[in-house]
Amino acid sequence: MKRSKHMSGWSPATWRWMVAAVVLMWASGVLLYLWPAESVMEMRDWQVHLRHASVVLHGVLTWLLCVLCGRGLWPHLRVMWQRREQRAHWIWGVLSFVGLSFVAGAGVLLLYGSPSLHDTVSAAHWWVGVALPLLMLAHVWRRFIPTRA
Repeated sequence: MKRSKHMSGWSPATWRWMVAAVVLMWASGVLLYLWPAESVMEMRDWQVHLRHASVVLHGVLTWLLCVLCGRGLWPHLRVMWQRREQRAHWIWGVLSFVGLSFVAGAGVLLLYGSPSLHDTVSAAHWWVGVALPLLMLAHVWRRFIPTRA
């Protein structure tokens, strides 16, 4: 049996798909925020179609991100949970996980929750969702810095 290289639970393909899914979810979420459902009647046809495509894309990417989290995030957490010697990096990881969990929970509440919660949950989902890529980037910033030999 061939041994795979240990990469903290991530494969390069999972990493690329996860980044692509987060970026596209962020972009579709921004578009949905800029063009809320209440203003559909005043929109032009192309805006309505683009908004609808963003809703569908956001939903499909949510499913994909859940699959990718199962594929990459849980093995990553299992491997990295005990490595607390890099305190700042570890804390950014915990904050990223909490932010991702909050956005996911708020998304479920938006989809299935009470209409009375919608405005509050929507605002929280938006602000945490907008900040989440920056939080995740703070967690992985060392990956992009060249190492000195």
